[in-house]
Amino acid sequence: GKTSLVRAVMTPLLGDGFTFISGKFDQLQHAQPLTAIISAFDRYFDEVSGSGAECIDVTKNAILEDTGDCCGVLTDFFPSLGQIVGSHCVIPAQIGPKEAQHRFEYVFRLMVRTIAKLSKPVVFFLDDLQWADELSLRI
Repeated sequence: GKTSLVRAVMTPLLGDGFTFISGKFDQLQHAQPLTAIISAFDRYFDEVSGSGAECIDVTKNAILEDTGDCCGVLTDFFPSLGQIVGSHCVIPAQIGPKEAQHRFEYVFRLMVRTIAKLSKPVVFFLDDLQWADELSLRI
């Protein structure tokens, strides 16, 4: 099926310099928002952490520059990003739930754009999308 196709092309793409970020939704974790997306980006940031000081610095500086004062929103969701950017993130002021959701969606998009600038080209694959939560589908 589709998953087999993606796995078949993944190895040659990685050899050609592509960055591959993937996550898998699970029927049992359907009620927990963003599970596949969080695990996918946490694995990506773990790889960055293991890639050496230069890669870590470039990633840290780009994400901090592009997300500005909102970086703390991301480190709440992506612990491995917090290990890269350290204490340079400001924890944003408390706001209502709707505003917090909009802020997360906005800052998440900034982060994805930053990763795309750093790691051209990027393949983002989410498996078993039928089990995705509403927030994951929206972003």
